[in-house]
Amino acid sequence: MGLWSFGGPVPEPGWVGGYDDLARRFLRLGHIAFFGLGFLNLHLARALPEIALGPAWRRTASRAMNFGNITLPAGLIWAAAWEPAKYVLPLPALSVFAALIVVAVGLTRRPAWSIR
Repeated sequence: MGLWSFGGPVPEPGWVGGYDDLARRFLRLGHIAFFGLGFLNLHLARALPEIALGPAWRRTASRAMNFGNITLPAGLIWAAAWEPAKYVLPLPALSVFAALIVVAVGLTRRPAWSIR
């Protein structure tokens, strides 16, 4: 991607389009989602043992985050290659959102004295 993104030695692929095209935006967003969601998943894994929710909710949050962590970047890159795939993107995005809501609720239910 870096070989053609900034006027590098390789010409940009035709399916990516110009800098402002939707396909290129999806590709850039998918690229950052690989890294951003990975870091978010690490923070979620660190917070899960400390939340005041049962094991079923913790497992649900972990599975929802893992589902979104895998499918959102892949879906964004798929949508860059085939535009109708963009209609699938709300599923993994809502999965990540649900995982973060579960963790936020669990962290707010802790007693104030237990917060580090």
